[in-house]
Amino acid sequence: MDPAGSALIDFAEAAYDLELEPRDWLAKLLEAGAPVFDHGLGVFAVTCTRPPGGASLVIDGMHVLSGPDDLAERMMRLQQEMPPSLLWLLSRPTIPKTLSEAADENLEALRLVLRHFDFAKDGLGMSSFDPNGRGVYLLAPLPKVTTLSDQSRERWQMLASHFGAGHRLRRALRETGSEAATDLPHGAEVVIDPSTFRVTEAQGQAKSRDARNALRDAAVQVDLARGRMRESDPEKALELWKALVRGRWSTVDWFDSDGRRYVLGLPNPPGVNDPRGLTEREMQVAALVLCGQTNTMIGYQLGLSKGRISTLLRSVMRKVGVPTRAQLIAKFHTLAEHDDS
Repeated sequence: MDPAGSALIDFAEAAYDLELEPRDWLAKLLEAGAPVFDHGLGVFAVTCTRPPGGASLVIDGMHVLSGPDDLAERMMRLQQEMPPSLLWLLSRPTIPKTLSEAADENLEALRLVLRHFDFAKDGLGMSSFDPNGRGVYLLAPLPKVTTLSDQSRERWQMLASHFGAGHRLRRALRETGSEAATDLPHGAEVVIDPSTFRVTEAQGQAKSRDARNALRDAAVQVDLARGRMRESDPEKALELWKALVRGRWSTVDWFDSDGRRYVLGLPNPPGVNDPRGLTEREMQVAALVLCGQTNTMIGYQLGLSKGRISTLLRSVMRKVGVPTRAQLIAKFHTLAEHDDS
């Protein structure tokens, strides 16, 4: 399941294309990632909402890339026939897994999926959802039963963090419209000249020296990833291109009226403040812990060091009143059940 050449970075670039309509965005995303995901059996992705408490999954956008001619119809029949509780479990935020790896938890769901996708022996599913339940789910049918290596699983987690961040950013820009918090393009908080990596403008939380330096450093890393490294060492390039900078900003291209390229730092924080006293950053870490992600991958998604993630996680556990990661997960599940009741 090794990726083909620059497709890893092609996929990340497509995730942050702000000019496309929602359906066109999904299409471009799958086309860019086809060498990575498509194993000759097609691939599809949906933008959707997972309501709390196991309610039906609400799909608002779907795109199917290659595969059987009736792949879209198979997907719709599966959605109609699968009990909402099983569909909710199958799409839940978690580390990327193949369907066979998830069989112990969702054997009934696995059998139902493979009955509709009888041309495949397995499937790779990966998703990225915000705490409000809105996000993206991708499934690539596989020709044989597959167990992901640790390296492959981390790769899919990195890719999932990019399409999740891209989807969240595009959605936020549509919803805020002319109500952007700054007067910079798309409500950006920083503008960087990519030829010199000089910060030309900064507003809001990006005005501090530390924030400007972090955003400038991130722009340099992304530039390296999108250069020769995308062909010579795509795995390293993907590792360099973090999904977020300091858990707050995404970096995207913007062209002025003269066609000159700039890099924007756009506010794109996942999660919300927690009424139990967690800060926004702590809630972000807690949400990713609940998805089964390691400190290393949480750091990748938020653009923070592994040491910083460890510090935040200790603070979360202290505030929630539990001594271990496993007890933290159990406590949040209990709280979620109480909130839904």
